This record gives sequence, structure tokens and C-alpha cells, in this order.
Amino acid sequence: MSMVETVIRREPLDVAARLAELQLGPIEKLVRVRSIAIGASADATSFHPANAPGTFAYHYGTFGLRKESVGKDWRLEGPDGVEAIVNEVLKIRVIFANVDVACHDDMKPKPRSRKGAGAERVCMGNLFSFLPEYGPEQPEGWKTFYLMVDPRGAAELTRPVVEHSTFTAWIERIYLSNGDDLDLDRETLALDHNEAADAFDPEVVRK
Repeated sequence: MSMVETVIRREPLDVAARLAELQLGPIEKLVRVRSIAIGASADATSFHPANAPGTFAYHYGTFGLRKESVGKDWRLEGPDGVEAIVNEVLKIRVIFANVDVACHDDMKPKPRSRKGAGAERVCMGNLFSFLPEYGPEQPEGWKTFYLMVDPRGAAELTRPVVEHSTFTAWIERIYLSNGDDLDLDRETLALDHNEAADAFDPEVVRK
């Protein structure tokens, strides 16, 4: 099985250059989306359902991603029930996702909800690139990135492979923020990396 090493971009100049290539810069734009999602999550109270923090973060994170990006280069899309933004010239798709941990070299981000068949289909191009000898035919050369935000406010823009309802490989990770710029109660928001987190995020499916 042919494998490629995950590219991790941490240095500010490298991150800025890559975001410019993807027409997603400057970095402050995506960090604002992170802050919108975290702020919405904080609106949940003990009277809300247990999954409210993730639900609020998902809805407002998707809203923020679209508000900051849709225009000349980017448009709305919802393929297979996956709410996204797309750049048809670059053939890039970006989706918002709540994850358990972000910007941590030793802990790979996992979604805080199971990813459906739609997410697997839109990431097939990523699978083909990661496993070129064994992956399915690449659909139109599209690359799918996720803007991943964890409960601590860390955020990264990452190109994963989605299989079996989760992220199974990470082709490229672009670190945006470790969350230190936010004034958060770390003990309250801490989520052990091995703790199940499926209940915190909605699974969205179009009829």
C-alpha cells in the first residue's frame, strides 16, 4: 500500500503562503470563523440538550465560514447533505467540523460526530491522493478540506480521508490557532482525547 507522509504546516509564513494558494487567506478570516463557532457553543446552558454546544458551533461555524468566504471565488454547496463552500476554479471544497482536538502533532483530530456516506463521497479525491494505488477514481480532481475546531478553541484547516464515519488519515494539516488567543475556561472545556464525543455534534442529512 503506497503511503505519503502528512504535511503539517505550523510556521506563520508557511501557513500564510498556503492559505493564499488556496484563496482562503488571510488567516484572520478563518480564525474569526473559529471564534464565531466557539462563541455560539458558549451560549448553551444546562437547560439545553446535551448536544447543544456542538450543534450551535456547527451551525454558526458553517455560517461564519460562508459569511467570510462566499463571493467572487467561493460559492455555497451542499453535496450529499454536506454543507460546504466550493471554489470551482481551484476545485477545492471546505467544510466546517467540530473535532475533539486540533493543532496537536501527537493527537490526530477526530470528528465529534460520525461522518455519513456523503462525507465519504466528497472526500474520495483525498483518498485517491493518499492511497493512489488502491483508492477509487478521483472525482473531477476535487480536494476536500475541513476547518476543524476543538472545544479549547484550537483550529486547523485539514485535508482528511473519511472512512467508516470518521477521519482515518490526514494528508495535509494547516495549523491556524492553538486557542491561546481565546479567554476560555480550560477545565470546563477539556475533553479527554479518548473520551467518546459523538453526542456533541449533529449529523446533517438532506432528504
